[in-house]
Amino acid sequence: MRAVRVHGLRDIRIDEVPEPGKPGPSEILVAPRWGGLCGTDVKEYVGPVGSVPDQPHPLTGACKPLILGHEFSAHVVSVGSAIANVRPGDRVAVMPLHYCGTCPLCLRGSFILCPNKAWLGLSDRWGGFGDLAMVQSYQVTKLGSLTDEQGAVVEPAAVSLNAVLRGGVASGDTVLIVGCGPIGSLAILASLAAGAARIYVFEPNPKRAAIALQLGAALNLEGESTQRVKQIRDLTNGLGVDVAIDCAGKAGTVNLCIECVRPGGIVSVPSVHPGPMEIDIRSVTRKPVSIVGSLGYTQEAWDRTVALIAAGRYPVERVVSSRTPRDEIVAGGFEALVDPGRGELKVLVEVNRAPRAA
Repeated sequence: MRAVRVHGLRDIRIDEVPEPGKPGPSEILVAPRWGGLCGTDVKEYVGPVGSVPDQPHPLTGACKPLILGHEFSAHVVSVGSAIANVRPGDRVAVMPLHYCGTCPLCLRGSFILCPNKAWLGLSDRWGGFGDLAMVQSYQVTKLGSLTDEQGAVVEPAAVSLNAVLRGGVASGDTVLIVGCGPIGSLAILASLAAGAARIYVFEPNPKRAAIALQLGAALNLEGESTQRVKQIRDLTNGLGVDVAIDCAGKAGTVNLCIECVRPGGIVSVPSVHPGPMEIDIRSVTRKPVSIVGSLGYTQEAWDRTVALIAAGRYPVERVVSSRTPRDEIVAGGFEALVDPGRGELKVLVEVNRAPRAA
């Protein structure tokens, strides 16, 4: 079969690789339909690398060259003997998290914290940019009324919703979102779904800032850091926002959130920062402010994401900026996202045009 594999920096190839074979009792063979390109994929293309292992992963044995694609929808091709939740022909969204199921954290149900975890399309043998992929029974969710394209956006949408839930965004809240890439843009939609009354953003890229306003943000902050903080305080009667979400992961973005949130407010951090940073701990103590990390998503956040999309309250398809066939994934996907002047947000890749028979 054909699959998009990462071999190294700026070395993405469409290779011929062996098919997965027949599913085991608790496995499901799927044919990916649409897949999204993520910032993590782009980092593996241009650097810094680190999400795709150079040495065999302890849980899956996978390493470079490795099939990419961890945000994807698919059609079920065949199922193992113990599978009862789906059958061949079903359309599904695929949750890429692959956990061991035996460590203390898995036994507590905290699967996202599994120290042995792997991810389809990043540290597993299979990924969403291959003709076929073998997945675990717990990794598939029927799409129901969702389109295949919406299904391909469930994964990043769940990341954003989890950050909003961790931040405790509630009806009538004011929210600041720093960084309006795919996760930040989806966080706008997730905050609106949670009942936020007003959302402010800070996004220096003018094209992405314009998209944020189209998605429902009230204002993009401008000027130096002190000016941004003053804008927020002027807009919130001197208090600050109820919740601030750092989706940028840049130097100073957490501190900007701390300065802009009201006394007793919450800062949610789903972004992956490249290294240690200085935090104004005095403000955290004296305001006081709660800072919560948000790693991936829980099963609850995943299920809520699917339910909200189905109800029309989380229109995730609005963040899709372009589509490209798999054969053009480098020029139409990776290179398009690398160029900030293009203003791309979420690029979807069409992997299979039609359902594949068992």
